Amino acid sequence: MTVRHLKTFIAVCEAGGITKAASALYVAQPAVSQTIAEIEKYYNVILFDRFGNRLVLTDSGKRLLAKAKETVASFDDFEHLAWESETNTDLHIGASLTIGRLFMPQMVAAIHRELPQIRLSVAIRQTSVIEGLLVNGSLDFAFVEGNIHSSHLVTEAVFHDRLTAVSSCQFAVPKEITLEELTKYPLLLREPGSASRDLLDATLSVNNLTATPMIESASNQALIACAAAGNGIAVLPQNLVKEWVEQGKLKTVTITDCDFNRNYHLAHHKNKRFYSLQEQALTICKDLFKNLNG
Repeated sequence: MTVRHLKTFIAVCEAGGITKAASALYVAQPAVSQTIAEIEKYYNVILFDRFGNRLVLTDSGKRLLAKAKETVASFDDFEHLAWESETNTDLHIGASLTIGRLFMPQMVAAIHRELPQIRLSVAIRQTSVIEGLLVNGSLDFAFVEGNIHSSHLVTEAVFHDRLTAVSSCQFAVPKEITLEELTKYPLLLREPGSASRDLLDATLSVNNLTATPMIESASNQALIACAAAGNGIAVLPQNLVKEWVEQGKLKTVTITDCDFNRNYHLAHHKNKRFYSLQEQALTICKDLFKNLNG
């Protein structure tokens, strides 16, 4: 049995007969008669009593008519939602904290400018939190500077960045120091689990070193302010402190024996299928990073 059978049954009931139903459905009368006969045979039920040229619904027919209308209505709702999905305007994107601070304002502005019909929501969290939101399907895609560990996600490098050590211009530290020397200064670091801290800790570990921060914070801006106040050396994304260095509020401390290079990544679920507008928004965001790289 198909939805066509149910729709034909409903049409016969509403039209009051086979001939009128056939006309309403734009099909031949024998086709309508055949469809009703197929339903009755398949379910071993009598839908109509035949009195000459008149059809009268049986009690079984009346009960089944109500259920048929309910079923067809549900199917119509399904079709409406299915067709509407192709023009889905919802977009849920995410970013880790540094990318959220540096690039998300530009992404949001570009998406709203190019695709004003999109209903956009943005989550800016730690990389580990963003990863979880991608895995459970809460986000369509995200950009992170940390490592992605889930095998359910795929990643693509979209931007190159590096960590840099900075302090106030008055802070007593040479222009160049070794990684080991860095660990002996008061350090202002992001919290464990953040992308910046994970990269620093991994680099230290490879060199059999550890760092005990004097100040530890989830806020990049708080660490920048502490560094500018002369409280120690902060290790933060270069793009994040660039303005402060250019304005003379901070100075760069070169670490001579290591490189804090890293990539920012686009991440999404490996089974994610993008609707047309979502695909366009993704391209807009990737182009933004491409232009910055250029």
